[in-house]
Amino acid sequence: MTVCLQGGGEFSPGCRAMDADLARRAGGRVVVTALAGAAGSDYDTATANGVRHFRAVGGRDVVGAPDARTDPEGAAAAVREARLLVLPGGSPSRLLAALTTTSIGALVGDLLADDGVVMGASAGAMVLCPWTVLPDRRAAGDLAVERGLGLVPDVVVLPHWSGGSSRGDWLRAIDAAVPAGAQVLGIPEESGVLVDDEVLTAVGVSPTRLVTQGHDLALGDSWRLP
Repeated sequence: MTVCLQGGGEFSPGCRAMDADLARRAGGRVVVTALAGAAGSDYDTATANGVRHFRAVGGRDVVGAPDARTDPEGAAAAVREARLLVLPGGSPSRLLAALTTTSIGALVGDLLADDGVVMGASAGAMVLCPWTVLPDRRAAGDLAVERGLGLVPDVVVLPHWSGGSSRGDWLRAIDAAVPAGAQVLGIPEESGVLVDDEVLTAVGVSPTRLVTQGHDLALGDSWRLP
């Protein structure tokens, strides 16, 4: 299983090296589907941005999938051809709903089981984990935390990380809702962790914060999930 969890700022210059590496690892078609965006122009624009970016970093066969909410069969056919699937950021609530009410969520798991690669940025990274914060929803006064796809085990992603004070309400919600033992990752923009089975390696331009452990994972360093 190879997954790249990114903190946001996707498709910007600082992401080029880590995304070029993902395209090389995948060795085949790159498919972008921006289901964290609203259907229509938001989806089309974000998907097109991803296609341009991955072509620029060396992807030779890069396509955008149809929107699964309006063309479920066309989207499923496109995702089945992917060797690297790209899930850009946006609304985690919207993305989680799109993945769980269409066949795409199951196809993401199928791709990983077939040694494919998945990249999720911001919302895309969050929903790949067992639990995700939903910042546009609240439960009992706190931010809602719901089950994600669970494809990356025992991890919760805090995207756009710039320090604990900027995510205090998120951390409180996670502490209240997520079972003990989950590893909380604070991932800055233009950065990420490459997950190979249960080993995390920091990539991009900035270290990832291992919030649960209380220290940073320096670029290029690896850490095995307990």
